This record gives sequence, structure tokens and C-alpha cells, in this order.
Amino acid sequence: MNEKDHIVSLIAKQLQGLATPQELADLQQWLQSDTACQQEFDDMAVIWQKSGRLLAEPQFNADIAWAKLDDQIAQLTARDKKPFHLIISGFFSSTSKAAAVILIVAGMAAGGYWWQRSSQWQSFTAVAQNENITLPDQSVVTVRKGSTLQYLKHFDKKERRVKLTGEAFFTVQHNEHQPFLVITDHAEVKVLGTSFLVHSTDADDEVVVVTGKVNVADKKEHNNQVYLTKGQRAVLKQDHHFYQDQVADTNFLAWRSGQLNFNNTALPQVLQDISHYYGIIVDLDPSLPNSANTIPVTVHFNNQPLEQVLEELKLITGFQVKKEKDKMLFYRN
Repeated sequence: MNEKDHIVSLIAKQLQGLATPQELADLQQWLQSDTACQQEFDDMAVIWQKSGRLLAEPQFNADIAWAKLDDQIAQLTARDKKPFHLIISGFFSSTSKAAAVILIVAGMAAGGYWWQRSSQWQSFTAVAQNENITLPDQSVVTVRKGSTLQYLKHFDKKERRVKLTGEAFFTVQHNEHQPFLVITDHAEVKVLGTSFLVHSTDADDEVVVVTGKVNVADKKEHNNQVYLTKGQRAVLKQDHHFYQDQVADTNFLAWRSGQLNFNNTALPQVLQDISHYYGIIVDLDPSLPNSANTIPVTVHFNNQPLEQVLEELKLITGFQVKKEKDKMLFYRN
């Protein structure tokens, strides 16, 4: 499989909610490799959505499907006043039709997660932005961009079960007779009714409680579990060890609010929060002395682009910033 086909396959799996954590990481790396990649992804997501109804047909014919999709794309380009060849120029170039049909066929083969109405499970991927999903029990989930939530059309009488890949904030309706379960690759989060954040990656799972009480259990070792209350956080590492602490600020929800607040915060923690918010590694150059770790930062960011944030931090710290591979490093001349 060449690189273009591989990326198309990753996009298809992402849109279906079937991508593994490693595939999501590969796709994220591609998205960050060039500013045009995110636009290409968003445009292919539009094509995917426009082609969705074709998946419900009893038999799939690529020529007929493309003819119908052409009509839908014509409507799309008329609305956006942008020629279709510009919508998917560059990366897909002359293979654009094949790429779109690959997405359709991939969806057909995988069950067409958005449009297979007979399936009991629904799967939703926040493609272009954070999205709010209201579940059958009226619980509300804010799904972070790039993350996937799977849930049942109708919850079981004994429990309310959902699956998460990525990051989401849950506001769960209270029901002591029907526990709410969030399943990730590593953990099972159980609540009766509360608000909390779950962030699942290849390396670990993080749970932060805003209100109420939450039980977090290791999927492989069910006796390995912790209880968290308001303001507490737990991280389940790959070695099955739970790390617990109190949450001192609200920056763990910056991706949801757009607000980053620092009050005499040590520089490494500031850079860690910025990395999580912008999805790019920002760190200190190893050549800097240990004293750099103790530099306090007091600043507020409100939906500002990364370039502005880095410029303000340069003024505060007196350091310079350079790009090194996939990282942004603060250093001293």
C-alpha cells in the first residue's frame, strides 16, 4: 500500500470510529506534518458525509455511486463557491475520485458506522471541531476533536455503556439503578451520575472528576481500582499502576473552554498544558540548566493561536523557540 492509499485508509477508519490508538497517532502525525493536511482531512470528511446515504443501498456499484456523489459534490461546490478540484487538490490530485470511492467502499465493508441504522451501536467521531452529543438517557458528552464515542441506541436496563477513543467530558444524568460505564482500551470508568473527564491514549488513561464520585478500574486486573471525588485525578499507566493527585487548576478542560490560566505555575507544567491543548510537543531544550524548571509563569490565554502563545512565553522567560522535528523547544542563545 502506497502512502496515499495508507492515509485514505486511516481517514476512513477514523471517520468510522474503527481506528486503533496507533492508527490515530499515525493520522495525527500526518495532520501535523503540513498545514494543508488538516484541510484535506476536513474536505474528505465532507465527502464522506455526502456519500453516507449511498451505503444504505442494497447493492453497491462504484459507477452509480460516483454519479450520485458527483451530484452531491456539485451542490457542495456551488454552496462553497469552490471548484471540486481545489477541494481535494494536492494530496489526492488525479486520484481524487478513486480516493472518495475508497472511502465509500471502506465504509461499506466496515458496516457504514454512521448510516447502518439496523446496528445497535452508534459511533461518532468529532471531525472538524469539538462536538456535544446527547445520549439516550439525556447525559451530555463533549467529544474532543479527533476523538470517537460509541454508544448504544437504547441503553440496557442494568447499565449505560459507552466506548471512548481519545478524550471527552461527560455530564451524566443520575440513576442509581443504572450505572454509567465508560470503556477505554485500558480502563473501565463507572459512575451513577456526575461530571468528569476521560482521556485515553496508547500510554495511559486519565480520569479527572469535577463533581460527584467515580470508580476507575483496570480492565485486565479488576481488583486494581480507585475511587475519585471532586477535584481528584487518576492516571492508569501501562504497568497497571494508578497515579493519583489533586487537580490544582482547570487547564485539563482548556480544549473545551479555550481558556489556559497560569498563576505562578512552573514552566514545565505550563509547557505540558500547552502541548496538550495544541496537540504538539512543546518542551525545554535539554541544554538548559535545571533552574529553568523553576521559572514561575503567570499568564492567561484565550483561544489564541500557538504562535502568539509562544511569543508571550518568550517575553516572560527570556528564552527563544525553535522547531526540532516534531517538537517546539525553548532554548537560550
